[in-house]
Amino acid sequence: MTDDIVSVLEKQSDLNSIQKIGLGSHATVYKVKQRFEDKTNKQIVRVIRNIKNYFAIKREKDLLVYLNQFPEFARFNEMRKVEFYYLQFFDYSGQKNLTQYVKKKGSLSPAKTKKLLASMLSILKRVHNVAFIHGAVSPDNIIFGKKRSLLVGWSQAIPVLSSFDTETITGDLRYCSPERLNGQMDEKGDIYALGCTLYFALTGKHIYFLKKSDNCARQLWAHAHHSIRKLNRLPIFWRYLIIWMTQKKPEKRPNLKELALWLKEETVPDWIRKLSLKTEKSFPKDPLILLADEHYLYPIFKQAEDYETTGDLENAFNLYENCAFRGYSRAENNLGLMYENGSPVRKSYAMASNMYEQAYQKGNPFAAYNLGRLFEKGLGMPINLEQAFKLYEFASLRGHLKAQNALAKMYQHGKGITQNLKKARYWSTLATYYSNDSDLGACL
Repeated sequence: MTDDIVSVLEKQSDLNSIQKIGLGSHATVYKVKQRFEDKTNKQIVRVIRNIKNYFAIKREKDLLVYLNQFPEFARFNEMRKVEFYYLQFFDYSGQKNLTQYVKKKGSLSPAKTKKLLASMLSILKRVHNVAFIHGAVSPDNIIFGKKRSLLVGWSQAIPVLSSFDTETITGDLRYCSPERLNGQMDEKGDIYALGCTLYFALTGKHIYFLKKSDNCARQLWAHAHHSIRKLNRLPIFWRYLIIWMTQKKPEKRPNLKELALWLKEETVPDWIRKLSLKTEKSFPKDPLILLADEHYLYPIFKQAEDYETTGDLENAFNLYENCAFRGYSRAENNLGLMYENGSPVRKSYAMASNMYEQAYQKGNPFAAYNLGRLFEKGLGMPINLEQAFKLYEFASLRGHLKAQNALAKMYQHGKGITQNLKKARYWSTLATYYSNDSDLGACL
């Protein structure tokens, strides 16, 4: 895959001196020289390897264009679609992320960490003011500099609202806030991840001593239950701050104004200083089962999927229903499928369409596709090809492969939309290309 990307970059007539500097779950990052008519500039080119979710890519682009007006951000210059890649061009602002810097130079001094915190607060304020969250604050996504630090990796930036996007846990789970286990994510999630990042900056270690190689269930358990490791390594004022920022309950964490005040006065609430901290660092044999017993939605949903896979549909239905009552769209969609198929409950297209509709309203592309099928085939409702087309388009733009194939057929035959063979080929080719692609990014 990387050789293919280099080949694509080498074919760009204005690029040379191509050097790979980073690899993430969504993109590969290169430093290049870009030739203009009268000059040559260093650029960072971020190559998005998976382009099937056009909606997310467009949302990220719109956010980056908006952020260009502020000096705290690396300037976003252009985006090109080349074959099955998107190329994002940024002004070069350094190539060492915080992880690489600490590995080479050692942990940061309190003074440098304070500058890092100031930079991050300024950046997050701009983003939170437009009701977005970064969603992936971590040492890998911070370009560290002596004068200023930049927050990069905006692919997971999403609006602040409970939705399918917040239910889908992606990226580096070592910096995942506990509330994401319930499909929730807001500004306090960024603050939690920033607190974990500050611990790393000061110690060179993860706050719970997690490794990338740890399995997902153990990482999620640590965020829900573990205490900060080797707390006495931290200077006293930083110790209190990081305890405050990484509280398990988001409502107990500071907001950006309180963090800005800490930069000036280094004060925390009395209850933080008086906390009696217990050391918790153990892992159970099966973390997801215990997290499900504690009523976290994601583990309950995964447990239901396991029951369904093994044929225990009664237990699967009950657990899906438990999650659906609490508004978990992934469970609503799966519950809809059970009602549609009539197993293990009595078949009801009315209930199926209701479940799909509720999940679709939360942005769930799987539910949009399933609801589209009912409209296209007239299952439990009159045939409505125009509505089916809209739902397939919604799901297709968000990367649903079956919806992309269905959309291609509607364009091909002029069903629900004017015939357009060019668009039919586009969607069919996209779905076919990704049907055998294993590099789709981590997603739980």
